[in-house]
Parts: sequence; C-alpha cells; structure tokens
Amino acid sequence: MQHHREYRFLFRLGLISIFTLFLSACSSEDSTGEGTTANAKAVLISTSIAETRELPIWLETVGQVHSLSAPTIAAEVEGRITTITADTGDRIEIGQLLAEIDTSTLLLQQQAAQASLERLEVHIANGKRRVDRLEKLSSKNLSSQTQLDDAMEQLEAYQADYKAAVAQLAIVEDSLNKSRVMAPVSGVIQRRFITTGDFVKRGQALFEITRTDLLQAWLPYPETVALRIKIGQPAKIYSPLTPGVFAPAEITDLQPTVGNGSRAVMAIVDLENPGDLRPGATLSGQVLVETRSLAVMVPNLSVVRRPAGQVVYVINGDRAEARLVETGHNDAGMIEITSGLKGGEVVAADGAAFLTDGASVKIAEPVS
Repeated sequence: MQHHREYRFLFRLGLISIFTLFLSACSSEDSTGEGTTANAKAVLISTSIAETRELPIWLETVGQVHSLSAPTIAAEVEGRITTITADTGDRIEIGQLLAEIDTSTLLLQQQAAQASLERLEVHIANGKRRVDRLEKLSSKNLSSQTQLDDAMEQLEAYQADYKAAVAQLAIVEDSLNKSRVMAPVSGVIQRRFITTGDFVKRGQALFEITRTDLLQAWLPYPETVALRIKIGQPAKIYSPLTPGVFAPAEITDLQPTVGNGSRAVMAIVDLENPGDLRPGATLSGQVLVETRSLAVMVPNLSVVRRPAGQVVYVINGDRAEARLVETGHNDAGMIEITSGLKGGEVVAADGAAFLTDGASVKIAEPVS
C-alpha cells in the first residue's frame, strides 16, 4: 500500500513537470511571435525632403504653323504655258525659274520695234542733215525761214517717235523677261495652279509660295486661361519632327476667337523654324505665364489619394503622419504643394501608397 502511494506521488510530480515545461515553451513561442508581428507592421519606404524653389508655370497647348509670308505668283503676260520646272512641295531659291510662257508673239513684236527704231534712226539722220543745210542757206538768204522751220519740226517729230519706239521696245523686252516666271523669294511651293499647255491671262495665279524661314505658331487657349496670356510672354515651340528640340520665342500678337459664347484667345508667335516645319503642320507650344519664387515641391509619388482627399505622409522618427494637402503644377516629376506642407519637412516617397496615419515605417535609404 505504501509503494502504491509513492508511485502515485511520483506520477503526479512528473505530470506537473511536463506541464510546466510545456507552458514555458508556449510562452517563449508567443514572445517570439509578437516580435515578428511587430517587425512585419513596419512599412519599408524611401523619403524625400520637401524643397522650396522657383517654379515656372508653363501653359501648354497644340497649335498650327502659319507662314508669315505667303506670296502668290501671278502671270504678268498672257500666253500659253510651255514649261513648268517646279511642283508642289519643292523647295525653291530666290531667282529660280518656275515656268515659261510662250514668247513667239513677243519675239515678233520685238522685231517690229527694232525695225521701227532703225527706220526712225534713218529719218532722224536725214532730218539733221536737211536742217544743217537749210540753216546754211538761210544764213545766206538762199532759203526761206519757213522751209527751215518745217525741217526742224519734222526732225523733232522723228525724235519723238524714236523715244516712243524705244519705250515700246523696252515694254516688249520686259514682257519677254516676265514670260520666264522666276521665284521672288526662297521658300516652298505650297500650291501649283497651272499645267503645261494652259493659256493664262495677265494676273492669273500660277504658284503659291510659303517662306519656311518666316513662320508663325498659332496657339489656341481656352477662356479659362485667356486672361493670363499676354503679348511679350516667353514661349517654347516644339516640333514633332525634331523631338527634344524647341524654338525659343515670345507672343507677338493676340487674337480673340469670340463665338458661341466662348472668349478663347489665339496666341500668335513669330518664330524661326526649329525643324522642317511647313505651314499647316501641327506643333506644341508652351507659354510662360508666371514664375513662383517659393513653391514647395515633392515627388509625384509622395501624394496619395485617400477618401478624405490628397494626402502626404510626413515622417517623424519611425512614424508616418498623414497631412491633407492641396496641389498645384507639375514640373519634371515633382508636384507643387500649395497648402498643408512646409519646405524642409521629410515626406514618404516610395511606399507612401501603403501607409496610414500613425503607421510604423522603416526607411530603406538615408534622407536625401
């Protein structure tokens, strides 16, 4: 009986020891688990400092190229087109031959004018000799004054006819020159209105030329920003033909485009050609309307949209503080904060979207 009691005592003592060891192990596991959970709740982020700097405000739009000079070449003589040496889209230089008009009639008129001059030269020479002879005879009273006066009058008539014939020959030769249609300026043939064999009259349009060195950018802006656009403001003109290259310019004129209740404005910019631009082509333009001297800027990814509005997380130690902010303009991956944040504060960058107010954070990189 005594042995039986000892056995029961030892058995109970063993159960108590085993239970104590089990509780100790569970306590150790729970302690380890809580530490792991605490570390898992810290969000890994990078940070940035809200910087204060100048912020140029550029308003961008899509516009169109217009030529500052687009002369239309018209026929200055009538006749049939015999030759065309330039076509639509061709680049031409000043003085270049573009077309020729038939000159057969003009050549005959030139021959007739030259013959008339030669005939009058003969009459003038004979008239001068007659006047000289009559003057000598009249001085000796061998000829009447009337004969001398008639001879001098006839000579003056021949001389007047000669001047008229010289002018007529000049007109014919000028028409011959104008039968060769030459480019008055360098540029590009925008339109060709004629074909070989056409009969053209004086004043009829032959070609339309645009000057690619004297261009205008027409930039439309809506009524919402029209009052901010002013003459003299700097502008940048971008061509899709030359990516990354822009032409600096400024607004030279404004034209209101009033209609259907709209008060939009067309900003006109004189510019040098930044590429192979032609009238009618599309381009992009930016106009500098303002420069803010103390703009607070943070990376775009620092601003997170939440149900309450736009939020930036300010980092204080290892905690994130949610700040409601208002934003302004974007500039090269940065966004302006107009209220809710001061320059110099440390904000979350990468990982900001995973934060909540008061969240624990772990910074992956030093503050830069």
